[in-house]
Amino acid sequence: MLTLKFNDEVLGAAAALEITREHDAEYWHATLQVQAATAALLEQALEGLRGAIGATGDLALSAGGTAVRELSTADCRTGPVFAGMNEFDPGPGDAHGARRVRLTFTATRQDPDSAVQQHTLTVSVSSDAGTAQHVRFQGRAVLRRGEDPAAHEDALLPAVQPGYRRVHTSTTRDAAEPSLVYVVQDEQVFAPLPAGVDDGHYAISDTVDADGRLVRTVAGFFVGAGALAQAHALAGGGERMIRENPFTRRVDFEFREVLAGAAGHVALTETLAFTTSRRVVDHPLLAAGAPAWRQEIGAAQTRIVQQGSAIGDGRHASPPAPRYLADLLERHVDYSVPHPWLPPQKRWLTSWRYESRTRGAVLHKVPETP
Repeated sequence: MLTLKFNDEVLGAAAALEITREHDAEYWHATLQVQAATAALLEQALEGLRGAIGATGDLALSAGGTAVRELSTADCRTGPVFAGMNEFDPGPGDAHGARRVRLTFTATRQDPDSAVQQHTLTVSVSSDAGTAQHVRFQGRAVLRRGEDPAAHEDALLPAVQPGYRRVHTSTTRDAAEPSLVYVVQDEQVFAPLPAGVDDGHYAISDTVDADGRLVRTVAGFFVGAGALAQAHALAGGGERMIRENPFTRRVDFEFREVLAGAAGHVALTETLAFTTSRRVVDHPLLAAGAPAWRQEIGAAQTRIVQQGSAIGDGRHASPPAPRYLADLLERHVDYSVPHPWLPPQKRWLTSWRYESRTRGAVLHKVPETP
C-alpha cells in the first residue's frame, strides 16, 4: 500500500499518483481514499485536509515504510505547496465511511549547487542628437531558496565599461521568491585625453648609427596623473631615460632600442597627434546673470594626424601604412626629385601625412610601431 506524507503528517493511502514536470515546475496529483469509522470522524479528517491547503512542506510517497519518491523543500526554490483539493463523492460517506479526494501539490525545483538559478538581461543603446550615448541594462535574477538578494547585487549588476559612467541604478529585491530586478544606465564620458594624460606628445624615429645598426628612438613628454604609467607603456627593451616632476605631474622620457634587420632607409621620423573634440552650442538665457545652457551636438570625435619623413638608402623609402586605416580621411605622400647635385639627406626624401577621424572618442591604445 502506498502512503502519502506531507509536512511530517500522513495524509492517507494513495490510490493513484500522477507526477508531471514542465521545465523547473513539478506537479503531484494524488488520489486518496479517506476513511473513518463514523461520518463525523470522516468529516473531521476532510476538514483537516481543507485546512492544510496553502501550506508548504516536504512531500514523500512510501510503500511499507520505504520511501519511493520524495520532494523536499531543500530541493525547491518554491514549495512544495498544497495547492488544492477536489472532492469527488457528493455524499458525506455515511454508507461506506469513505470519501475519494484528489490532492494537488506544486513546486519549483532548483539547482542546489548554484546561488543564481536564472538570469535574464536586456541591453539597449541609445544615441540622441545633442546628448551623449547611453547604455541601459535591464535584468532579472532568480536566486536559490534562502539567498539574500542584497548579497548578490554587486555580482549581478553589470560593471561600468571604460569610457562610461553610471548615471542611474534601480533595484527591487524580493526576499520571498527570492529574486532581484534591476535597471542601470551608463553614459559615455567625454575625455579630452584618455588614460590620465592631460597633455603631451611623443615622436618615434629610426636612424642608422656609425656602426650600421638601426636604432629606434621614442622621445616626448606626458602631463597628468597617468603620465608615468603611459611613459612606461611606450618603453621597449633598450635604454631608458625618464624624468618626473611630481609637483607638475610632467614626465619627460626618451627610449632607445637597437632593431634587428634593415628597413630600407637611413633615417625615419614620424609623429602622432590626437585631438578629441566635441561640437557644442551655448544658448544664452534671458535671465540676467544666468549661465548659458550648453548643448552637445553628436558624439565626441578624435582627430588623428600621422606625419613623418624618411631618407632612403639609394632609393626612395616606402611610407608606412596608416595606423588608423578604417577612419582615414586624407592621405598625402611626397617624393623628392633625386637631383644629382642634392646632398644625400635631401635626394631620396619621402614625406607623408595621414589624417583620420573616428566616429567616437578613442580610448587609450598604444599604436603599433612599423
